[in-house]
Amino acid sequence: MKNARRILTVLLLAILLLSLFSCAPASDLPVDDTTEVTEPADTTAADTEPADSEAVKPDPPVGGHEKMVFPDSFLRLEFTASNGEELPYCLYVPENYSEDYAYPLLLMFHGAGTRGDDNGSQLTEGVLGFFMPKNTPAYDCIAVFPLCDSESRWVETDWSLGSYSLDEVEISRNMTAVVELLDYLTETYSINENRQYVTGFSMGGYGTWDIITRYPDRFAAAAPLCGGGDPTKAELIADIPLWIVHNPNDDAVPVEGSLEMIDAIKEFGGENLIYKKDIGFGHRVWDPTYGDPEFHSWLFSHVKGK
Repeated sequence: MKNARRILTVLLLAILLLSLFSCAPASDLPVDDTTEVTEPADTTAADTEPADSEAVKPDPPVGGHEKMVFPDSFLRLEFTASNGEELPYCLYVPENYSEDYAYPLLLMFHGAGTRGDDNGSQLTEGVLGFFMPKNTPAYDCIAVFPLCDSESRWVETDWSLGSYSLDEVEISRNMTAVVELLDYLTETYSINENRQYVTGFSMGGYGTWDIITRYPDRFAAAAPLCGGGDPTKAELIADIPLWIVHNPNDDAVPVEGSLEMIDAIKEFGGENLIYKKDIGFGHRVWDPTYGDPEFHSWLFSHVKGK
């Protein structure tokens, strides 16, 4: 009988305790100490610092490349411009590319001999000079090599005449596509907009003069080789650092195409230009120029606005 009373007492106590806990407010319940409690962030104006939208990414580290780059290392791509032009191009992106850095951009216009639809053929002339030896500054930039079709030119003008008039020669459909391609690459990759460079030879020398004259605020430096431009527009490009190469004995493009540009630029106070002549190789000045370490150092040293 006593045992039965004890059991009944224990049951009543258990029921009473359960009823007390079920009626208790949630804040009085025991807390599991193993549960991670996330505190809300303090978003008061006094404690919140705005992001620095003007922060500038540093230039990429230079050097340390273990192997040379050959044509099969370049991406072969195609860009469709707003005018419907389908522009093939080859693209070099540094092996250790990172969004943490702002890369220089190099644009190269090829000559007439490699026009066509074989994307990659434009790499056979002059391009590899930028990557010899293996620690040239080109290894630390994004480089683009567009391909002009066989029916067109970067500038629709007669090369045998030397100079031409921008007022009379409209921008070519290929050049329009190149400019839009540069905009696309700048949006797609981490590129330093103050370190964009352009060069080209022969037909590409005309392309170089043309693009810097039509877009004089875009490039930090330019190197037109054995080409020609519009001397009447020289004032627009008088402040752009220039490395100009043209042999007097050039039998393909008259040297006057470069000399008239040089004289006109100097008339407008342009002083930051280098003119190389009598370097041999006749018309083919691109091989010794693009393989010259002094040229590499000069080109990539320039920063727009400085």
